[in-house]
Amino acid sequence: MRKLLSVFLAGGLIFWLAGCKKKEEPSPAYNSTLQMGIPAEMPGLQKKERAVIVPKEVAATWTAAKLVIADKTTQASQEYTIPIGSSVTVPNTKRKVTIKVLVFLPDFTMNDRTITSVSNKSNNPAVQLLVSEDGKKEWRGWLFAMHPGIHPFLHEQISLQFAGGVSK
Repeated sequence: MRKLLSVFLAGGLIFWLAGCKKKEEPSPAYNSTLQMGIPAEMPGLQKKERAVIVPKEVAATWTAAKLVIADKTTQASQEYTIPIGSSVTVPNTKRKVTIKVLVFLPDFTMNDRTITSVSNKSNNPAVQLLVSEDGKKEWRGWLFAMHPGIHPFLHEQISLQFAGGVSK
């Protein structure tokens, strides 16, 4: 019995030591996506397209979005008020950068099938943008006024921050 117990304990010790190897750090890309709350790319994972529904009262109330566009090289920034459906060309960029405001939702919510606004109050304002460079579509995504670190627009020369919606 004693011999069986010592063999069992020795086997457990070997098993435990085999599992104690140096812990590897995740890649920097994984860390940056994790910090933004975005899961790292996974094989076989497909982006799910959701219908964007703008409630009638939201469309009737909100007319524009305010964006702060900063030049990373000069550290200069300017706030732009862009009507929904309109675009602005960013001055002094290496390539012609155009930003179009597609949708504004004052109280953003999302489920498996849709993206919409829960209310007409500015509780969780979000804007969907389309960014083009030299006429080529480069980025389409959402920016959040209260959560600027979620899904940020990444560019070599400019940064974008959503400052809120403009109502009638």
